[in-house]
Amino acid sequence: MHKNIALMKVFIISGERGEGKTTFLKKAIKELHLRKRNIYGFYAENIKDDSDKEGYRIYDVSHSSSLLLCKRNAPETGSLNLLEFWFNEDVIVSGEQWLRKGFYKDYPVFVLDEVGKFELDGFVWDSILKQILKQNSGTLIITVRNRFVKKVMEKYQLNSHNLITQENLLFTIEFVDKI
Repeated sequence: MHKNIALMKVFIISGERGEGKTTFLKKAIKELHLRKRNIYGFYAENIKDDSDKEGYRIYDVSHSSSLLLCKRNAPETGSLNLLEFWFNEDVIVSGEQWLRKGFYKDYPVFVLDEVGKFELDGFVWDSILKQILKQNSGTLIITVRNRFVKKVMEKYQLNSHNLITQENLLFTIEFVDKI
């Protein structure tokens, strides 16, 4: 006799840079809130400062708070340097805490915007992503650039039994219906 264990459902929203993955995700988050779902995590938005240095802010999906995650070529931003970005490690910890709030909740929806090269190399959200995937139930929504989808699926052992990919970024309501 074996126990019937519910698998975490995983949704990958894929596309290229600037194609609307985060915009689609924000619409889905709004719809999930309207449906009174318990959502944990963050989305990330690209920013530029007065000196035209590009960076990313993460926004808590449960509250209106946001934090500066990283900036390109700006060592004063943080102590973790990956390629040309400098990450604030305290903000990484905060993002992980936003996600951990969903641990041990019934049917949580975890949102993690932009999984890619850094996670594949074992940095930024890699550790918390592995922890989330150990949960026995709930839903995980991640955004991934097209070129990383296959590698993300392999690294995190995502298979067709619990994975849905979303490439059409037009139909938010239909997407949320699947969750």
